[in-house]
Amino acid sequence: MRISLINIAYACIVLLLSFSACSQTGEGGYETTSSGLKIKYLSEGEGAAADSGDFILMYMKYLKDDSLLFPPQGMTDPIPVQFVSDTASQVFEAFGTLKKGDSTHFQVSAEELFVKTFQAQIPPGIEAEAPITFQIGVEDVMSPEDFQAYQMEQMRKQQEDMLAQQSGQFSADSLTINEYLAENNIDAQTTDSGLRYVITEEGSGVQPSAGDSVFVHYSGKLLDGTQFDSSYDRGSPFGFPLGQSAVIPGWDEGISLLNKGAKATLYIPSPLAYGPQSTGPIAANSILIFDVELVDVKQ
Repeated sequence: MRISLINIAYACIVLLLSFSACSQTGEGGYETTSSGLKIKYLSEGEGAAADSGDFILMYMKYLKDDSLLFPPQGMTDPIPVQFVSDTASQVFEAFGTLKKGDSTHFQVSAEELFVKTFQAQIPPGIEAEAPITFQIGVEDVMSPEDFQAYQMEQMRKQQEDMLAQQSGQFSADSLTINEYLAENNIDAQTTDSGLRYVITEEGSGVQPSAGDSVFVHYSGKLLDGTQFDSSYDRGSPFGFPLGQSAVIPGWDEGISLLNKGAKATLYIPSPLAYGPQSTGPIAANSILIFDVELVDVKQ
């Protein structure tokens, strides 16, 4: 069964009023529902919860204790989540209550998140009963038609930005990467998009397709060697739906070139990374280097 944050399902749509009727307030202000979901609302928005097939556009992150599991540093765009009614995960139960403008926290166990929701193994170092805390802010709830129009507008803007940069930034980055590879005696392959990559260790498993859930260990650094992020330091691989724009374009393309167990180094020109956007330690128009390992693939 394919599970992704872009095509996500739920069985128990529980309205806010039903929570207050059947839940109890406990430590930290969380209410506990009959299913065991712990949830609290920081602020309430307006409108109705999503109907089956609607999309919720949300800012979302989830943490174990104070360690951020998702999203990776620098990912700032809202995430679209579509509802259909064929699963009873507590994560989907919580999503089913959300309205435009809602701000909420909820907690589920690691087993509930990874095994029941993602249908994947719990990452090493995380106990099955460890609480995972979601922090959610809802930007909008859209019908399928409205979401399609939203996607088209986003694609139009991205294409305009990419075209504006291609004549200058791509050329400049290409020359810079070529110089870096030559100076370090690195023989890299180049894709049509301008991504450079070196497969440092062949895998033996399946190669992922768009929509598959992939789990990747990685270390990211700037061209000068400065490390800005590492899943190895956190002891847990990063999971995301491939080919759904949940990560930078260079990752979507680069990870799709690997099979399970493979290791590679990706040299990503800035238009395939964060472009003119400055994010944390990553300056605008930065070329990024990622050492990646495709740990698992869930189709």
